[in-house]
Amino acid sequence: MLRALSPEVVVLISQVVLGAVCLLSAARTLQVHRGASAGFLLHGLGSVVVCLLFPGQAEALSASTWIASVIGQPLLVFSFFWLSGDRSTANLVLSSALLLASISGYLTHEARCVAPYFTKAGATLSILVISLFTGNWYGLLGSLALGTEGLLSFLNASRILPFSTEIASNCVLSAAFLALETALRTHLCDTT
Repeated sequence: MLRALSPEVVVLISQVVLGAVCLLSAARTLQVHRGASAGFLLHGLGSVVVCLLFPGQAEALSASTWIASVIGQPLLVFSFFWLSGDRSTANLVLSSALLLASISGYLTHEARCVAPYFTKAGATLSILVISLFTGNWYGLLGSLALGTEGLLSFLNASRILPFSTEIASNCVLSAAFLALETALRTHLCDTT
C-alpha cells in the first residue's frame, strides 16, 4: 500500500505519526512532570503544525526542528534529573537550554546548524546515564533510539534503507519518545 503513495505523502504521514506520538506522550506525562509534557508538546506541535501548515517548506521545518531539539529535548532531560532528585543539574540543563535559545539570533549560521546535534547528543547521554543508574530499561531504550536517530542524520541511510532517511528518522524518533514517556511514568511509579 505504501508503494502506491508518493514519497512526499509517506514523509507527511511519518511526520503526522511523530506528532501524534508526541502529543499522546505529552498528555500521558502531564501528571508525571510538566517539563516532560512541555518537551513532548514542543516536538509534537513542531511536527504536526509545520507539516500541515507549511508542507514542503524547508525553512519552517528547520526552525521547528531547532526549537524542538534545543528546548524540547533539554526539557525531557530536566524531567529525568528532577524526578531522580538532582534538582541542581536539572536547573543547570534547563537554564543552559534557555540561554542558548535566547542568544540564537546572535549565532552564526554554522552554530545554528550544529546546536541541535550537540543538544541531542547531550540529551541522549544524560538520559542514558540516569537510566543506567536508576535501572530504567525504557529510558535506556529511549536514549539509544534517540542516539540512533541522531546517527541517521549523519549517515547516508537512504543507501541502506528502502525508504528515505527522513521517514526512518521520524519512525525512530516516535519509538524513542514512546520509550521515554514510558520511562518517565515508570520512574515515577518506582520512586513513589
